[in-house]
Amino acid sequence: MKKSILAALACTALTPAAFAQETIKIGLGVPMTGDYAPYAEWQGARCMAEMINADGGVDGKMIEVLVQDAGADTQTAISLAQKFLDEGAVMLGTIPFSDTMIPVAQVAQSYGVSIFQPQSTQVEMHAGIVDNFFTGVSPDPFTATAAANYALENGVQNVVLMTSDEGGSWSAKTPLWFGEAIEAAGGTVLETLNFSFGTSDWSPQIAEMRALGEEIDAVYISSIMPDVGVLVRQLRSAGIDAWVVGSDGFDDPSLDAIGTDDPSLLDKVFFATLAPSHADSAVVSFINDCKELGVDVPGLFPATGADTVKAVAWAIEQSGSTDPATIAQTIREADSIPVLTVDSISFKETKTYAQRTIPVIGYKDGERVLVSNEIPENVPTDW
Repeated sequence: MKKSILAALACTALTPAAFAQETIKIGLGVPMTGDYAPYAEWQGARCMAEMINADGGVDGKMIEVLVQDAGADTQTAISLAQKFLDEGAVMLGTIPFSDTMIPVAQVAQSYGVSIFQPQSTQVEMHAGIVDNFFTGVSPDPFTATAAANYALENGVQNVVLMTSDEGGSWSAKTPLWFGEAIEAAGGTVLETLNFSFGTSDWSPQIAEMRALGEEIDAVYISSIMPDVGVLVRQLRSAGIDAWVVGSDGFDDPSLDAIGTDDPSLLDKVFFATLAPSHADSAVVSFINDCKELGVDVPGLFPATGADTVKAVAWAIEQSGSTDPATIAQTIREADSIPVLTVDSISFKETKTYAQRTIPVIGYKDGERVLVSNEIPENVPTDW
């Protein structure tokens, strides 16, 4: 299979006119540079499109993934969405925060086009503001609860929550949902502290933790790298041996790298995330296959773009249509849609977010291990 794909890719690389026939266009105006670049999906989308094209495409049509850098700028993302829509895109992706996804979806609505955001967990997108939106994962309350359940299994009772308004509900409310699940099981939220993205000195927050005079079992934060790695190191240097718990923002290979010299730094770190990303997962196999094809897919978040492409390709095959409204309707009404990061997803009951298990990743000897993988039943309802 891989040899045939490689041969086909070698041929198409020499014949740009391969896209002269009718193509299926997916437009991604996503962060290719800046702090959010590690969390964009374009590399996985392009690799999956190349794999499908090398096997003959979708009903004989090639998939073309249009990609341009939106950075972290909403206006740029809106302009790129308009550009891709004018070029005939049947599905869009954008910056995975609601203050961008909502206006982009509104622009796309008049074209009958939807957004498929394979990594967005923010609850704002499921409040009915727009109805032409899909996310390939479950919202943050599910992620927070899955992490809380595993924390409780490990004896966690006293927790400190760290919140920030800079990432919307993802960084502001996910810690609170974690705390709510802990308290519902008899635990205690000792303190809620504020932080800012880009923090390299956590000493003020650490001083507040030490001033509590209580033993802290876990510190929960929904943030990004390299901030999280710095926090882990500084907590350990300060003698705070609490679990460091988080959400999908932890799912960055640079977190693993802090254990290169001392794997024990990661012994009490775990996070609930979008999909299994340990050594023998489908995601890691895909990343390795892409590398053989000469495509660098640097981690889980970039790999999630494969789900967008697979879902669109599946919907076109099922419906026999490239009409964007028909594609969206087919996705929304399906009992089961095969994707890359898990066996299948469905939007039939939830409409805008995927029903799927929530994996929790921990570490053993510096290597990722899957420690839990469930659909939690005790998810807070206040979202």
